[in-house]
Amino acid sequence: TKSRRDRTRQTHQAKMTDAVTMDEKASSSGNGGDSPTDAPSSPPELIDPPSLDDAVDNKANDDDDDAEKKVANSDDSNDDDKSSATMTPDDLLLKAMTHKEDGNSHFKSSDYTSATRSYRRGTNALKTLNIDNSGDEQVKSLLITLQTNLSMVCYKQSKHKMSRDVASKALEIDSINVKALYRRAVAHRALGDADAAKADLRTALKTEPNNVSVRKELISIKKLVENQKAKEKARLQKAFSKGGSSLLYSDKEEEEQRKLMEVEEKKKLEKEAVQKRKGEWEDEVVRRMASDPPQEAISFDEWDKQRRKKEEDAEKAQKKAKKAIADVEREAQRKAREAQKAANNTNNNNESDDDDDDDDKLTERELAMLRGYKKTSDGRTTSYFNREQTEHEKQLIGSIQPKKLDEVSSPTASSSGVGGPSAWNASGTTWEEKDTTDWCKKTLEQSLLDTTSAYYSATSSDGGTTYVAVVKKVTDLTGDASVAIAGGKKRYIYDFHANVEYEVTGEDGDAIASGSLRMPEIHSANSNEDELDVDVIAWKTPPPADSGVSVMQDCVECRKVLVADVRKSVLRFVEKFNATF
Repeated sequence: TKSRRDRTRQTHQAKMTDAVTMDEKASSSGNGGDSPTDAPSSPPELIDPPSLDDAVDNKANDDDDDAEKKVANSDDSNDDDKSSATMTPDDLLLKAMTHKEDGNSHFKSSDYTSATRSYRRGTNALKTLNIDNSGDEQVKSLLITLQTNLSMVCYKQSKHKMSRDVASKALEIDSINVKALYRRAVAHRALGDADAAKADLRTALKTEPNNVSVRKELISIKKLVENQKAKEKARLQKAFSKGGSSLLYSDKEEEEQRKLMEVEEKKKLEKEAVQKRKGEWEDEVVRRMASDPPQEAISFDEWDKQRRKKEEDAEKAQKKAKKAIADVEREAQRKAREAQKAANNTNNNNESDDDDDDDDKLTERELAMLRGYKKTSDGRTTSYFNREQTEHEKQLIGSIQPKKLDEVSSPTASSSGVGGPSAWNASGTTWEEKDTTDWCKKTLEQSLLDTTSAYYSATSSDGGTTYVAVVKKVTDLTGDASVAIAGGKKRYIYDFHANVEYEVTGEDGDAIASGSLRMPEIHSANSNEDELDVDVIAWKTPPPADSGVSVMQDCVECRKVLVADVRKSVLRFVEKFNATF
């Protein structure tokens, strides 16, 4: 019995060695395919990865990945730990090979749940042989094969986040393994992270420049990004065009719509008036035919012509009557003035002839008034039409002397009508534009500096870690802003570009990583949070290499939260801008 057991063990070891050798050959020949490495039949084709726009539809499946992975790992670990505690390294290798073969068989029959369980159990069987990545080459090669196959099965089940995490575990063993990089890149693409996918594919090409699968995937992602940029450019062009839905032209569109409605209403009234006149014409035709003797019928055009002539004659008669009444009133007023003048002459008949001669002479003041100039009380020479107030009038209504308007101060966040029209443009009908660049730059910079984001990670060994991302500096803030008033409406116009430097710290407050974000287009056409572009630039100070993949991933997740909060900070600046002016 002992001899038979030794022969069986030697046979399994030979099979395992041959299979591992096949894996290494397939990996070295650029096999970035989609089937388990040692599947005996032709590998099944991988379905086309979804586009970045479809990544949102996968969120529901990815939300349950972590919980499902924890439960599965716990069940598999408990079952394997009981049987693996007394097994030798050779027995553990044989057990892992058996689980891998079972997983390949389940994969061929499209039983992805069972395949996932088999690959995971095989991985758990080898954990004790590769503590701190200290296992031999056979153990590492088999572990990478199991984890890359598991990553592909998770992708088939639309568990893209779990697929990415499993591929990352394989890369912890071999950071330049082409198949693991390819698996994680495909998962990144499904999650909508095109930059991370391109980074993994470029790393894979450095190892195997002639790998066809990696090259095809990289070209596909580049085309997808270019198409999205073209769509975004077309959307912005439409937003700024007169025919688009931009807020800059909304009042003009409303004015054109109002004029069109007025024309349609006018046509409707004219049509109703024509119908009414035709009814009157029909009554007239019936009256003519029923008269004794009968009168000749008349056409509508002739009847309408006679009607217009009667209306014009009536209008002329009415104007003539009004003119006659006005002439009578003017004549009465003239006679009243003549009577008043005669009465004044009668009162002056008692004056002497000398006085009459003196009245005919003009004084110096009267002569100056006739020339159009006069002297004011303070000695100034002014026009005859310039009226001077008396002291009594000044006490009643105040001085009416013209005063110079105060110079318009620079815009501030006060409540004294900063954004309103000037005194000369109180109605707001004339185009007026006020520069608010300084205020907007200060407010936008302060809003970005106030941005702080927190991310809690439960993946650490001590029960959880909180990471905090803080904006440290705003650089290259350029652009301009203004408030325009025209047609009684305000337009808030701004166009800025800015870079943001941030820092990620751990619970002890020490900086773990730092980087920068670029916002190339902060303008008035971006009215929604999703429309604001925030480009993530490479790490300025990446997380320490000895901190593990989990810390790197946690920093990336914390950075994503910061990007969302930066967008919200820009929207808060827009709200302050609209409320202040």
